Amino acid sequence: MSSRREINAFNISFLDLLSGALGAVIILFVAVPKAKQETEHVKPPSQERELRAKNHALKAEIDSLEIKLAKIEAEAAALAKPTPVVVKEEKPKEVEIKEVKEGILDVDVGFKFKGKKIVFLIDVSGSMRTMDKMGQVKAGLKMLITSMPRNYEIDVIHFPGRYKAKYTSLWSYTQALGKNQKNDVYKFLNKLNPKGATPTRSALKYAMTAYPDVTDIVLLSDGAPTKTNSREYDNIEGILSDVRKDNYKKIQINTIGVGPVFSLNSTTPASVFLKTLAEESGGFFYGF
Repeated sequence: MSSRREINAFNISFLDLLSGALGAVIILFVAVPKAKQETEHVKPPSQERELRAKNHALKAEIDSLEIKLAKIEAEAAALAKPTPVVVKEEKPKEVEIKEVKEGILDVDVGFKFKGKKIVFLIDVSGSMRTMDKMGQVKAGLKMLITSMPRNYEIDVIHFPGRYKAKYTSLWSYTQALGKNQKNDVYKFLNKLNPKGATPTRSALKYAMTAYPDVTDIVLLSDGAPTKTNSREYDNIEGILSDVRKDNYKKIQINTIGVGPVFSLNSTTPASVFLKTLAEESGGFFYGF
């Protein structure tokens, strides 16, 4: 009886032992590989620090770019605003007469006069009819007088004069060039009709002595002087001598030769006379 009980007790204890061993083995197979796997996925401390540093650097760069973008947007908005345009009022330009040198005034058309009181002497002898010389003189004088400001005073004389007179003047005194006076000059020029001789001596003497304050005389002619109502040539040296004597007021005598001969290096009596007359009084000579 007692021996049977011992066998049963032994069998139960052995079974318990085997069960415990089997459980331990199962725990080892299940638990140990899982622990090993979890251990392999844990990152080392050095790699983690490196990743954190990169994250901080990227965040700082993003912050910097956001600041630059905000600055660019602000500048773009400022440029988009319309800038007010300030319009300055310009005063109308006045015609200026520039002083080229002492005592000589320069008009826009290029002539240099001594002063502002000018008498124009126009040759209307018969030879002025050829090659439309008279038409050229009228057009040129109109342009010159149109460019002159109001503070210029002029008179216009043509020789020979009307009805076999030696000369005929527009006013017989100088007038300031207002609008009405310029119109009077244009009408006077339009009526000029070439005919007769070239009494230059008489016209010059009248211009030098009849105008108290005249500063300049402008003589326009196409030929050598002749005696009054005659085709006979006058003595050029005698005319120059009279001018030296009568020009005690030191009037500047300017001469313009009308016709192609004056545009060349001509030694004709007419060219010599006009050039010498201008040179001796400090005036200018032009040929066209």
